[in-house]
Amino acid sequence: MRKTVVIILTLAVLLGGFTTAALAREPATPQLDLQKVIDMALANSQSLKSKDYEKQQAWEKREDAKDNFNVIPDGATDPATEAKYTALMQSSLNYLMKGKMLDQTKKQISLDAYTKYINVLMAEENLKYAEIALEKDKLAERLAKLSYQVGTTSKPELIGAQSGASVSESSVNVARENLDKAYIELNSLIGLWPEDRPVLQDDIEFEEFKVDNIDAEVNRAETSSENLWYLEQLVTLQKMDLRYFNYGPGSGQLGSYKVEKYDVDIAEQNAQDAQKQIKEGVQTLYKDILALAEQYKTLVAANESLEELLRVTKVKYDVGMATKMDVQTVQANLAKNQMNIELLKYKNAIMVATFKSMTGKNII
Repeated sequence: MRKTVVIILTLAVLLGGFTTAALAREPATPQLDLQKVIDMALANSQSLKSKDYEKQQAWEKREDAKDNFNVIPDGATDPATEAKYTALMQSSLNYLMKGKMLDQTKKQISLDAYTKYINVLMAEENLKYAEIALEKDKLAERLAKLSYQVGTTSKPELIGAQSGASVSESSVNVARENLDKAYIELNSLIGLWPEDRPVLQDDIEFEEFKVDNIDAEVNRAETSSENLWYLEQLVTLQKMDLRYFNYGPGSGQLGSYKVEKYDVDIAEQNAQDAQKQIKEGVQTLYKDILALAEQYKTLVAANESLEELLRVTKVKYDVGMATKMDVQTVQANLAKNQMNIELLKYKNAIMVATFKSMTGKNII
């Protein structure tokens, strides 16, 4: 009887294994545009949910502090009243800050989703070129073998051709791995399985991005910065501490006043440093965007020349004045230039989206 039970259990386990294998899911291929990807990333974010809970908690703490206090002091007051008032102001500031942090997290997630969407497109572009380069190098390897057999190519030249093909094959494998990685990172962000391969519907056009007044954009970035807002509120709070605490003659608190005054100075310095970093960040990013646009124009001009060279080479091949290897070489050079154009286009899109996010604009 015992043996029979063991056999039945063993069969059940085996059948369960076969069932699991049979029911293994196929990779999903949902069609997604940029806005859908951003919406899914926001809905899937656990950190965003936590920030929302923190905001709700901060509101409850603020309500408790308000119930504890109902008289706003005018000038110096007793320590107990000052402490209650400071607690109310701190809890109010904390609530507002949690709201700002929630907004900041939404912006970060949206930009991250945008970036990971484009990373997939960039990885696809790299793979496309790697496969073209491999095709060229495989042809070169075959020609080298034939030439070596008839004695028109040396052994080192053959080894060089074989090595080139091997390197290109490795490049294709690396490009495939990078594409898989890009999909996994995107899927993790938007709540899909790692093996899913969503179809990305939005291509990215090159945006020649210019602003009318960079100083106005710096002001927008300062106004939009949740971190700068928080640091400025800390300045206000530190000044409030200084105002409502009794440091007058006979209080014995002159030493404490000097300590509290340093807190004001530190808070002001932190706010000024943050403001400076925002200004430098916006100005530097804008210069990088303009420089990249010039690189893009140069590659587009080179592409026209390569397309013409390919046309001429194909004509020569048709009349026997060029080899198939000549055609493949020009095609590979053209493909590489086109890949670089696409990569610059995607890099530009990420930089422009970052600039828009910094200055409080919608990224799409």
